[in-house]
Amino acid sequence: MNMDDIWLIAVTAGKWQKHGISEAMGSGIKVLAIDADPKAEGFSIADKSLSISLENDDAVIKELKELNLNYKGVVSFCSEAGMPLAARIREEFALPGPGLILTKKLLDKGVQRKVWSENAVPGPEWAIFEDVKSATYYLLSSELPKIIKPIDSSGSRGVSKIEEQSDIISSVNKAFEFSRSGKVIIESFMTGTEFTVEVLIIDGTVNVLAVTEKKKVEGTKGTVARELATSDRPIATIDKISRTVIQAFNSLGYNEGPGHAEVILCDDDFVGMVEVAGRGGGFMVFDKFIPAVSGVNIAKLTALQSIGIPIQKFEIKKHAAVLRFFPSRPGTLRSINGFEKANEIKGVEADYFVSIGDEFLSAKADGDRLGYVLSWAQTPSIAQQLADQAESLINFEIQ
Repeated sequence: MNMDDIWLIAVTAGKWQKHGISEAMGSGIKVLAIDADPKAEGFSIADKSLSISLENDDAVIKELKELNLNYKGVVSFCSEAGMPLAARIREEFALPGPGLILTKKLLDKGVQRKVWSENAVPGPEWAIFEDVKSATYYLLSSELPKIIKPIDSSGSRGVSKIEEQSDIISSVNKAFEFSRSGKVIIESFMTGTEFTVEVLIIDGTVNVLAVTEKKKVEGTKGTVARELATSDRPIATIDKISRTVIQAFNSLGYNEGPGHAEVILCDDDFVGMVEVAGRGGGFMVFDKFIPAVSGVNIAKLTALQSIGIPIQKFEIKKHAAVLRFFPSRPGTLRSINGFEKANEIKGVEADYFVSIGDEFLSAKADGDRLGYVLSWAQTPSIAQQLADQAESLINFEIQ
């Protein structure tokens, strides 16, 4: 394909999408970025930008037609919020990638559970509720613990682990508050360790790029991640996790594009699916962690795939890495120290997301983060040592 005057529409252009936009442009593709925020970071580098509500599909389509550019693809690199609009644009302009029906499967946790149950994909017991009263009654008459979450949120927003009956009312209200559709899903609690799996699907083949073990923020009942790290579990265990995720994506009919999955390795060695998404992992997983672990430039390949360019065979390397976050805590940020010294360590990258004077509450969702440390090495243990060394140098003074 001649890359002259080829346009890719990037739906959402915030901090975590900027890298994908950059990689697309570096490949010779022109990028039109769309975001509701007129100050979205990706607008500063995109060839053209359009600031408009993502929920106003008709207005976006009208603007795109008036611009009359040579659109060859549309992508939401690692934003669930952008996926519905991207699907609508694909159908309107006959572009490659998931349409509205498949996108709903990739977004709606209830639809995913139904498909997986029909295809014997392992997971918890589950039920869908459309009102507070019925969800509350179900929980009051059920054995705890349970997990409750909106069917259509991401980043741990609205997710709660219900351990006591006293948790029920607040947890149900929170789940419905974050549900755009007015529906929540309640699942039996799978006791074990959570893993994330990052993939790139090409012609129906699910290429597993990274399998990481999660550590959670204390006091969040296991709903907010503090660390993602390459696991040193036996190969057979990692293969079992990978096979389960491949089965989950295949059953949904998702054949082209990046994917992010979450699974639980239970204490009895059962692997249960939590959820999948048809986009890259956010918070630097897509742009930093996956390349560090696999050597694969997933952002560039996703951009090329989105405009219909066949992806050539590539090598997946096996490196170790740790991506560790600093969760927020209540107070006002007075100073930030140690990042310059941390970045002097070979095999470490560290940065912060916040500014002096910012005010915070306790971490309740994945977005409640102050900064990060990314380390990489030949083995998981060395990567952990590097992350520990860097973290010991860093301090956020919060009063």
